[in-house]
Amino acid sequence: MTPEHLLQSIRKGEAAPAYLFSGPETMLKQQAIEALVATVPESLRSFNVQVFHAFEDEVADALTAARTLPFMAPRRIVILRDIEKTRLDQGRRGELLSEYLDNPSPETVFVVTTEDDAKAKALAKAYGERWVPVEFRALQGPALAAALRAEAGRLGCSIEGEAVAALLEATGADLGRAKNELAKLRAAVGAGGAVDTAVVARYAAGYEHHGNSDIIKAITSRDLAGTLRLLQEITIKDGEFLLVLGMLGKQLRVLWYLSGGAPPPREFWMKPEDMAHARAHARRFTRAEIEQGLEGLRRLDDRVKSTEVPPRLLLEHFLLEFLPERR
Repeated sequence: MTPEHLLQSIRKGEAAPAYLFSGPETMLKQQAIEALVATVPESLRSFNVQVFHAFEDEVADALTAARTLPFMAPRRIVILRDIEKTRLDQGRRGELLSEYLDNPSPETVFVVTTEDDAKAKALAKAYGERWVPVEFRALQGPALAAALRAEAGRLGCSIEGEAVAALLEATGADLGRAKNELAKLRAAVGAGGAVDTAVVARYAAGYEHHGNSDIIKAITSRDLAGTLRLLQEITIKDGEFLLVLGMLGKQLRVLWYLSGGAPPPREFWMKPEDMAHARAHARRFTRAEIEQGLEGLRRLDDRVKSTEVPPRLLLEHFLLEFLPERR
């Protein structure tokens, strides 16, 4: 199934019991997840939408959540992110997943995600038609331009022709970056305004583009001022905050192992250059500080899921406690 067909089926009120979301295009993947979440009444989402991260949560816990009946809602949404970060050949994880897919809960939409192409192929082969595979690839050419025009319409402005080309030249063929910049251009032209090449040149060209990974790098390098500045520059949707917290949790666990002089386990695999940066960052913290940070992150995760306070504000308070200026 293509992402477009998936969104069409969701709009019709149709959803399969289980999906495998694969591919590197995280923006489109997140859009699909948000569309599924939107099928649950907003007031009931805290009870019926759960997100698990394979590198820190057990597969069994996600499957237990998937088997739980929805609370006063037509369905539950359960997401198990980054399944490549766990070993399905250990702890009966693969068997438990197979047992669930043999008899999935009809009241739940269970989504497993991976960005690892080899893992996606292996999972598709192992579990076959027991779930619906959806591959998310980066949009290119006319499809990318059409997506930006549609996003402009959703924001309440318009962008055409040469302005689209200028925006993509400024951002690269990256849908996430382009959408972030387009939101800024919409603020510049106002409701009903038209984004032209002059507006793009003035407000988008020359930007240094950042993403969620830059926030994680700033935190783990103990750069409080830089982290707070990035939080003001980067548009993070509320639904993406749990992903950011999961990324941060993984990095803090890597630092915890390195601060004790031990290499992190295999499931925390990192590129050699990223591991070199992590070793340098680990020297900026004591092990006790990292443990306090992990406990604070656990509390932050609970608050993001259970309160109406804006997640960005909660994250800023966490950072002020975790990264106080050293005297």
